[in-house]
This record gives sequence, structure tokens and C-alpha cells, in this order.
Amino acid sequence: MNASDDHYIIKKTDNLIEACYYIKKNGHDPLWRDHSSLNTSLPFLLTQLFVVLFVDRILLLILKYLRQPPIVAHILCGVLLGPTMLSRTSFSRKYIFPHKTILVLETFGNLALTYYMFLVGLEMEFTLIMHAGSQVVSIAAAGIIFPLLFGFGLYFMAVTKSDHFDSRGSMFWAIALTATNFPDLTKILADLKLLRTNIGKIAMCSAVISDIFTWFLLIMAISIFNGQKYNAVLSTGIFILISIFALRPTVAWLIDRTSRGEIISDTHVWFIMVGILLCGLVTDACGSHSIVGAFMFGAILPHDDTVRTKILERLQDVVTGLLMPLFFLICGLRSDLRYMFENTPWEMVLIVVVMSWVAKVASVFFVSLHYKMSTMDGLVLGLLMNTKGVLALIVLNTGRNIKVLSSFSSPIVFGLVRGRGECSIESNEKVSR
Repeated sequence: MNASDDHYIIKKTDNLIEACYYIKKNGHDPLWRDHSSLNTSLPFLLTQLFVVLFVDRILLLILKYLRQPPIVAHILCGVLLGPTMLSRTSFSRKYIFPHKTILVLETFGNLALTYYMFLVGLEMEFTLIMHAGSQVVSIAAAGIIFPLLFGFGLYFMAVTKSDHFDSRGSMFWAIALTATNFPDLTKILADLKLLRTNIGKIAMCSAVISDIFTWFLLIMAISIFNGQKYNAVLSTGIFILISIFALRPTVAWLIDRTSRGEIISDTHVWFIMVGILLCGLVTDACGSHSIVGAFMFGAILPHDDTVRTKILERLQDVVTGLLMPLFFLICGLRSDLRYMFENTPWEMVLIVVVMSWVAKVASVFFVSLHYKMSTMDGLVLGLLMNTKGVLALIVLNTGRNIKVLSSFSSPIVFGLVRGRGECSIESNEKVSR
């Protein structure tokens, strides 16, 4: 279908919207400028940033009293501002989220994601893997294998009969179900005072293993479906090995030789921020994603308290508080839950959400019982391992970028990720009491 408005010539198909925009001058001169500010991207970006931060902060204040983690507010903010509600209106499409500004918005959202994944790598404790026993490995394996199989089955059950079916999308559904978001899990454990308990330690160790395997599957899927076969996997693997065995000792040596005792200067922070972009550029050139390089750079940095504290002081608030809401906004703009419910029986949506939620909880629960854990501890561990967050959204957005997930199939899993995150935190709080 072809359409047009004051600024666009739009061509719509089932899975794609092509918008060609042009500048239309009406003869009205602004007071101080020689052209209308609505013809440039910066005023729109500032407007979008203001709107998303304002709505996000309000939701954070409201959901804080309901004892929900921040990730719930971020995702809900994206949904409310997306085509599910606000951006469906003509005013929003013209003055807040016009098509011509989406590319700029996505660029800043991906930049925020790159720095965020660096912080995730910086905070992730890989030493936990070295002390992982058979119990941790078994729990992590169960939390990967069974959700992976369920993801394939649920995709073919829910999407096969639609006009948007693409068998390659099942891979991304399956990968999204295997993820356990380590940063959000540690925050939940800290809030529930379970961080130093046996359940907390098992959950963190299993989450690290689960996330690493999820990254591996995602890199494999990107390389195969981009037509690069195993070239991206091989080149990214070489980069990871170089980072671990060459770049890591080099960076540690440079920081040790140039720092004044235990003081990390602003120059160190500046070089680290540049290193994030450089590593992201390398992995992007390898055929995977820039966030892989940023994550690895954070993982190889010295994890002593001085370096970590200095970097977190400079980047944490800016990345998580200012930039990351743009990424969640992009997720919301790509997910039309109203369209999903209009074209999908509610029974099917309910089945997909419940079954995908049960897959990881039940698999971890039964393996925990095998290792003589109590019923209550096994249930708590299953709920903790079912924590979802940014990593699952990265998988779904990657599927949309490759065009193996459509506007029909992606929102089902998007709503599924939100529902499981809320259920896990609520259930664990009840147990802790």
C-alpha cells in the first residue's frame, strides 16, 4: 500500500515500511533561524529524549512502590511510547516520532547498548565459572537445553499458520528463552538479601554460564543467516582469544605502569572509552555485533575495586540513566502489542507465555531436586534463573534486523519477556518473606 502525508511518501508491506521524506517550506520564517527546526533531526532527538526520560522516570517512581526492578519500568516505557499506544497517533508520528528520525534514534540507542554491554562485562564475575561444580553446570545446562527446544516448538506452533512465517525466526525465539540476564539477577539477589546465600551463588554461577552460551548461539545465528556461514564465528573467536591472551595482560600492564599507585586518572578513563568503540568496531567488522567487542573489553579489564569504581562513577549514570532509555524506546517502537492481539488468538498468546515461562522454571526445579535441594529452594532457583532483561531484547532486535522476525512474531516474545521478569521478582519476594 502506498500513502503520503505532508513530509513523506510511504510504501507499506507486511514486514517493511519504506518512507521517503522531503523538506517542505511554507514561506513562514522562524524568528531567529532561516529554516524550520522541524526539518532537522536534532530538535526531534531532544524531544524524544525528553519524552522518554520523563515517562521512564514517572514509571520508575510508580513501580518502585510495587517493588518491581527498573527493567520493568524501562520496557513498559517503550511499550507505552510505541505503536501500541502513543506513536499510533498522527500527532506523535508527525511531531515526536516521524519516520525520518528513527535511524538517528536507533544509532544513539545502539551506542548506548554498546557502552552498557561494556559495563556488563566489567561487572560480570567470570571467576565464578572456575569454581562451578557439577550441580551448577547441570542447572545451567537444563536452563539452556529445555528452553531452547521449547522455543523452537512454540514458534512453529504459534507462527506457522500466519502469513509472516519464516522458519529462521525459530532460532531467535529459542535463543531468547535461554538467556538469564546476569546484571538484573544480581540486583534482584541483592534486594532480596540472597546474594551471599547458597541459592544466590548457584544462581549467579549458572547465569554466567547461561549468558555465555546465549552469546555463542547468537553469534552463530548472525553469521549463518547473514550468509557469512562460519566466517563471522571464526573471526570473532580469534578476536576473543587475542583479547584474553594478548590484550588483557597488555592493558593490565599499561594501567599498572602509568597509574600513580592506586589512582586511576581521567586519561585512563578516556582511553578505556575509546577502547570500547575500537573493540566494538572490530567485532562489527568480523560480522557479529559491536556489543560483543564492548562486552569483551569490559571482561578483560582488571577487575580490582579501584579500576571498576572509577569507571562506574564516570559511565554508570550517563549510560543507564540517560542513554539506555533510548534503546528501550527502540524496542517499544518495533513492537505493536495491539497489532499482535488483533491478529493472534488470546489463547495462543497465553499458551506461548505460560509454556515458555514454565520451560526454564520447571527444568531448573527438577534438576535442583535431583541434587537434594528442598522444594522451596528449587522453586526459588528456577524463578531466579528465569530472569530476563536486555540480553533477550538484543536477541529479538537482532532477529528483526536480519528480517527473520516480523512485526507479528516479535511482539509475542517481547510481551513474554516482560511477563516473566515481573513474575520472577514477585514470586521471589514472597518466598523471602
